[in-house]
Amino acid sequence: MKNLFFASTIFAAAIMALTKEANAQFVVSGTAGIVSESSANNGDKESSSFSFEVVPSAGYVMGSWEVGVGFGYNRSKTSVWTDGRKNTESESAYAIEPYLHYDILQAGRLIFGAEAISVFGFADSERSVKLELLPVLTVEINDRWDFDIFANVLGVNYSHTKNKDTDHTTSSFELMANNGHLLNMGFTYKF
Repeated sequence: MKNLFFASTIFAAAIMALTKEANAQFVVSGTAGIVSESSANNGDKESSSFSFEVVPSAGYVMGSWEVGVGFGYNRSKTSVWTDGRKNTESESAYAIEPYLHYDILQAGRLIFGAEAISVFGFADSERSVKLELLPVLTVEINDRWDFDIFANVLGVNYSHTKNKDTDHTTSSFELMANNGHLLNMGFTYKF
């Protein structure tokens, strides 16, 4: 996992250095999300979870291509009733997310594209590597601002997770039809 992280970081740095030579346009972007869930448990007792995520990103646009890196933060809190007592757990997670985006088709101010993302996650109890390929719909608001919709309803996902407390490793490959969150939204500003 360290070698993949190192190779992706070197690749992203090299691409960003090359974009300076190609007169690429610098962009900043980001997404944010909040998830809150609750369910009945043991009659009137309920379990609940809440999480907040923010992922600011920076990169370069060269024609139909965009390359960059995001830095994610996620905070989650889960409460579960067990044997008449409420147990609450909180966890923070961080991620480094190099990405490559390609605009496939443009119709006026609407752009359909695809984005490949490598997610290197660092949580309190585990480390993970994820590779995702997602469809993206972009709405050009004006020459500087874009509104991005990342459709998590379809995609390809490879995940490798290692729990540092138990030393247990899990690998999985998914062709996603719905991974739980339907859409992520964000904005892009072009300098």
